[in-house]
Amino acid sequence: MTLGIDASRANRDHRTGTEWYSWHLIEELKKIIPEEIQVVLYTNEKLTAELGVVPKNWQEKILAWPPKYLWTQIRLWWELFLNPPDALLVPAHTIPFLPIRKKIKVFITVHDVGFKRFPELYKPIQVWYHDLTMKKIKSRADVIITDSQFSREEIIHFYRVDSQKIKVIYLGYDKNKYRQMVDRVDILNKYKIVQPYLLYLGRLEKKKNIGNLVKAFALARMQHDDLRLVLAGRAGNQYADIKKIISVLQLEREIILPGYIATDDLPIVISQAEIFLFPTLYEGFGLPILEAMACATPVITSNLAPHTEVAGRAAVLVDPHNPQQIADKISAILTDPDLKRQLQAGGLEQVKQFSWDRMAQGVWQLIKSGGLC
Repeated sequence: MTLGIDASRANRDHRTGTEWYSWHLIEELKKIIPEEIQVVLYTNEKLTAELGVVPKNWQEKILAWPPKYLWTQIRLWWELFLNPPDALLVPAHTIPFLPIRKKIKVFITVHDVGFKRFPELYKPIQVWYHDLTMKKIKSRADVIITDSQFSREEIIHFYRVDSQKIKVIYLGYDKNKYRQMVDRVDILNKYKIVQPYLLYLGRLEKKKNIGNLVKAFALARMQHDDLRLVLAGRAGNQYADIKKIISVLQLEREIILPGYIATDDLPIVISQAEIFLFPTLYEGFGLPILEAMACATPVITSNLAPHTEVAGRAAVLVDPHNPQQIADKISAILTDPDLKRQLQAGGLEQVKQFSWDRMAQGVWQLIKSGGLC
């Protein structure tokens, strides 16, 4: 029996949420898939570092011929058409649209459908493509894996997918990497980060609620004038609007924009932050919440699902549309050592519920029950 896995996302140099999910899923599956199952990793270029080290029953298949774009829709489809596996696992929200000559079991992860809930926050071409993809997934996927009960309900609501087809498997976090780190001024200097600072980590775009976050920071500085705000991540949709808000509030010198922070440096940057801020408007899961808690950094996040699902009672929950409330909670943590210690301890306890190995075991059980072995 053969299992094919789309490894193209996992193989990227600079990984964010979906890419890290793909990477950890593949790495954990290497440990648990039995030798009698043949596994093929489909990739658009040679697998790098640990990803390229595979068990003897695994192989990488590089689909590198032209065209450069539409890798899933042309190159992966053609490979599946010529050499169909018994089952296909896709850790990201896309599958080939064209038919494959042999019926294969399809297991696919849909992290969220935010494009459907807030289409105005996406480019029109993104909305069109993701919507078309979801319609194909609905008809072709045997199992849809998603990250939270919230995302499961959203998929059912917008696409009327049979609820029995959708399985929730929570994400995990890297226990070896994300932990409380000692002060490393050299790393902070590398990114021109000045203490004390608040931290946001993720794409810098409107759906992440950066505008209200900046406004909340401006209010908090009225009581804490030495405070800085670090917005770490790549620019996304409507980034120019965010820059405009920063300029209007005259916070160019107080807000630090380091761009992408190297993976090895992230735990240090998170650990040294006074508070991790994640009052975003829409998530499929909210992985940075776990990573911050694992670093013993107090978390302020949205009082929306799935933030509440992930954070439980171990974070301060706020109305993401209310900058004054966010600012008040920032001040509360900064001025109350007992509250800070309570959040740190609660976060370290909360993250014990989540792990990448547990996530991979859940995915493998679904594949096994689907008839692969």
